[in-house]
Amino acid sequence: MFALQYRIFWLLTATFLLLSSCNPDEGPVVVPEVRFPIDIAADETEENSVFEFPLVLNASTSRDIKVYYETRPITAEPGLDYIHIQDSLIIPAGTASASIFVEIVVDDFAEEDEQFRVVITGTQFALQAGGVQEAVGTIRNDDTILQVTDQGYTSADSYPGMSLVWSDEFNGDAIDPSHWTYDLGASGWGNQELQNYTSSSENSYVANGNLMIVAKDEGNQYTSARMKSIGLQEFQYGRIDVRAVLPFGQGIWPAIWMLGANFPTAGWPACGEIDIMELIGSQPNIVHGTVHFGANWQQHTYTGDGTSIPFGQTFADEFHVFSIDWDENGITWLLDDVPFYSVDNDVTGSQPYPFDNPFFFIVNVAVGGQWPGYPNATTTFPQFMAIDYVRVFQ
Repeated sequence: MFALQYRIFWLLTATFLLLSSCNPDEGPVVVPEVRFPIDIAADETEENSVFEFPLVLNASTSRDIKVYYETRPITAEPGLDYIHIQDSLIIPAGTASASIFVEIVVDDFAEEDEQFRVVITGTQFALQAGGVQEAVGTIRNDDTILQVTDQGYTSADSYPGMSLVWSDEFNGDAIDPSHWTYDLGASGWGNQELQNYTSSSENSYVANGNLMIVAKDEGNQYTSARMKSIGLQEFQYGRIDVRAVLPFGQGIWPAIWMLGANFPTAGWPACGEIDIMELIGSQPNIVHGTVHFGANWQQHTYTGDGTSIPFGQTFADEFHVFSIDWDENGITWLLDDVPFYSVDNDVTGSQPYPFDNPFFFIVNVAVGGQWPGYPNATTTFPQFMAIDYVRVFQ
C-alpha cells in the first residue's frame, strides 16, 4: 500500500512540476483558458457555405494547444442542414487563436431558421473557460421553394376497360390556363373561414412536377388559393386519381372536391358536391370522403366516412392517392387503391339525385372554419398541398 501511495505522490509531484516548471529564459509555462468568443449566424447561401467559429486563448503559451471538438444538432439535422464533424485542431505555440470550420448544406428550399452546436470535448495543455465551451450556429433561411418529398404511393397508369381521357401532370413551368382558373376573395365561403383566396404566384404555382397550393400567414391576414376547372375541364363518371401531399396543423383544411357543372344556375347543394378528400389539420392521419345534396339550402343533406393511416404517420409525410370510382350506379372512395366508402344512386332518397351530370374540380387549402376550428399557437406557416397529378379514366 505504501509503495502505491509513494508512486501516486511522485506522479502528482511530477505533474505539478511539469505545469509550473520554470526556465530561466522563458519563465513559467502558462496553462491558458480556451473559449468561443461568439456564436455564428448567417444566411444559407453559397457565400456562407462554411461557418467559421473562432477559438481564443486568454494567453499565449510556449506549447502547442490541442483542442478536440464535434458538432451536435439542435434543430438543424446533420447531413441535411450541415456536415457533422468530430475532429481536433492545434493552436500553435506563441499564438492565441484558431478557427473551427463547419460546412453548411445550401439548397433553395424554404425552411425555418435552424441551429446546431460546436462543442469542445477535450483539450491538451489548456482549460475550458467555465468548464464547458460551446458555440451555436444559426442557419438563417430566406428561400421560397417548399421542399416536397417524392416518396409515397403511386397509382396505375391504366385500368382494364378504361382509357385516360384527361390529366394534368403539372410538368410544365406554369399552371395551365386551359385547365384551371380561380375563386378569389375573403368572404368566409359559407364556413367562417379566415383566408383570402388569391391568384398570386405566392399562393399557387407549379414546381418540380407538382401543383403547389400554399396557405400563408401574412401578419394581418391569411392567404391561400382555391383553383377550379369550371367551364374548362368537366366530367361525368370515371375513375379519378389525385396524388397529393397534404398540409397539417390546427385550423388547416385542405380539400380535393367536385361540384356539378350546373352550379352557376342550380346553386348549391342542388348541383351536388363530391368531396374526393378532405382533411382536418388537427387530425393529420385521417381523411374523409363525402357527398352533399338537396333541392335547396333548407334540405341540404350529406353522407360520408373517413379512413386513416397508422397513428404517428401523417398525410404530410409522403404522397398518397385519393380516388373515386364513379358511374351511373354510385360512387366508391379509395385511398391508395383500397376502397373505404360507397354510396349508390338511391343515396338521396326523396331528394333529387345530382350525381349523373358533369362535374368540375376544385382544389384548395382553407384556413379556419366551422369544421376544423381556427389556427392557434401550435399552427405553423406556410402550409401547402402538393398535387403530383389529377387523372380521369373513362
